Amino acid sequence: MGTQAITVRIAGKSYPMTVETPQEEETIRKAERQIRERLKMYEDKYAVTDIRDLLSMCVLQFATEAMEGEEKAGGVEDDVLNKLKAIELALDANT
Repeated sequence: MGTQAITVRIAGKSYPMTVETPQEEETIRKAERQIRERLKMYEDKYAVTDIRDLLSMCVLQFATEAMEGEEKAGGVEDDVLNKLKAIELALDANT
């Protein structure tokens, strides 16, 4: 498949994009839905109507979640590396 043009709508504005695969389009569409849902949640929960404020809150939340995910992944990676080192030491001790 070659590139395909799609349009994403965020906060009432359209953004043209190109995607390479159906999976990429699906990921972008999921992100679009999450943004729309998060904006609605902040609008309802905090009675905020300024779209810039809503988008800023949304960006902050997504960035926080991404950083937390990176930290968790780093912790898992460290745990796996430590276990591999322990296995390596045990193997070395038995040879």
